[in-house]
Amino acid sequence: MATRLAHLKAAHYFVVASETLSYTAAANKLSVSQAAVSQQIRLLEEYLGVSLFYRAGRKMLLTSQGKTLAEHLSVGFEKIEYGLNSVKLEPLAGNLTVYGLQSITSLWLMPKLWRFSDMHSDINVRLFSAEELPDLQSGDIDVSIYNVPILREDTENKILLTSPIVPICSRELFQRIGFNSIEDFLCCWLIQTNIPEYSWSQWGKEYGLTLAGKERLWAEVSSWYMGISAVKAGHGIFLCPEFMVQEELERGELVKPFDLPLSEPLSFYLAHSKQSPRLERINAFVKWIKQESEENIVTPYSPTKILSGSDPSQ
Repeated sequence: MATRLAHLKAAHYFVVASETLSYTAAANKLSVSQAAVSQQIRLLEEYLGVSLFYRAGRKMLLTSQGKTLAEHLSVGFEKIEYGLNSVKLEPLAGNLTVYGLQSITSLWLMPKLWRFSDMHSDINVRLFSAEELPDLQSGDIDVSIYNVPILREDTENKILLTSPIVPICSRELFQRIGFNSIEDFLCCWLIQTNIPEYSWSQWGKEYGLTLAGKERLWAEVSSWYMGISAVKAGHGIFLCPEFMVQEELERGELVKPFDLPLSEPLSFYLAHSKQSPRLERINAFVKWIKQESEENIVTPYSPTKILSGSDPSQ
């Protein structure tokens, strides 16, 4: 391999000369002297033991061996150029592929993404949902957003946001039950994810609500998205990251019966490869989404207004 690579320069000069059929023209394209082109091709011919060019009058033509070599080397150099281009740093404009949990991509990121597109119309964001952590070193995925960091030396992790886990329910359920005390929760279907630290059992321990023997009231879902969908339909109370329902709380569509969060908040992490060729693009997205997360302050709709029948839009 080392011997063959020693003739890479000569092979490059030969490919250019085979395209121009002129040492002078090849020298101009390569920004070298005609003598340098002639010398490299002579070295290559000596190595191969064949002639690559011959003269017919004033024209320079390829021999049959020269034609065969030119065909193979042209393909080879195209692949080399493609390989180099595929790993070099890319400009700001282009595609950006983002993966994350469905709950954060669908409920929080997607409704805000138009603002990024307004700021960076030359960046095309491709947004996907997946439950498993992606391989950021494959080169196919640029940014991930998950509730666990990707602990690798070649991966950059940043906390995107940290949110309290609070009980939420629909406006209609709140009006029907009233919720004068946390014991009124036992009149409802209690919905939780399959993450133990964010369970109703844990919430009951922290706030003194006895839930032993009440397991029949519980429903377990595999994602935040499913639980939020359930309470939007009027089914029960869900322990939910507050930021995911920010707009619904502001509009009064969903309600926090009591502002009693679990002691353990939930964090989401941004991650990307430190060696990505699309770092300029990634940094623009990370800067924007961090600003969005810092503005993510929930102003919940007041339950007392709901009870009095006031218009939530006022």
